[in-house]
Amino acid sequence: MRKHILIVALLTMPAAGAWAQSTPVLPEAPVPPPAVAAMTPPRVAPDSIDAVRNLFRKRRNGGTAFTAVGSLVLLRGVLTDNEDTGIGPSAVVAAPLLAVGLSKLVRFGSKKEEAYIKAYQQGRPLPKAVRRRLQPDYFRPVR
Repeated sequence: MRKHILIVALLTMPAAGAWAQSTPVLPEAPVPPPAVAAMTPPRVAPDSIDAVRNLFRKRRNGGTAFTAVGSLVLLRGVLTDNEDTGIGPSAVVAAPLLAVGLSKLVRFGSKKEEAYIKAYQQGRPLPKAVRRRLQPDYFRPVR
C-alpha cells in the first residue's frame, strides 16, 4: 500500500504548478531628476584625500631612497679600481635596489596620485590596491 501511495504522489507532483520558480515583480526604483543629480556634488572625505596624498608621498620618498642607495652602490663599483672583481658584485647589489626604487617611483608618481584624487572627488571609489595600502597613520595630519 505504501508503494502505491508513493508512486501516485511522485506521478502527480509534476502536474502541480511550481510557485517558487516565478520571478517576483519589484517596483522600479525612483530616479532623481537629472537637474537634481547634477546639482548635488558627491560627498568626499577630506581626510581620505589627505591619506592618499600621504601614502603617495611616503612611497615616492621610499622610491627615491632606494634609487639613491642603488645608484651610490653602482657608482662605488664603477669608481673603484679593482680589476679582479670588476663592477659585477656592486651591480648585483645595486640592481634590486634600483629596480625597487624605480618601480615605486613609477607606481606612486604624482600624475597617478592626481588622477586617483580627481576620480575620487568625482565620486568613483579608490582602487583596491590603494585602499589596501592606506594605514591609520596616513589619516593623521602631517607635522
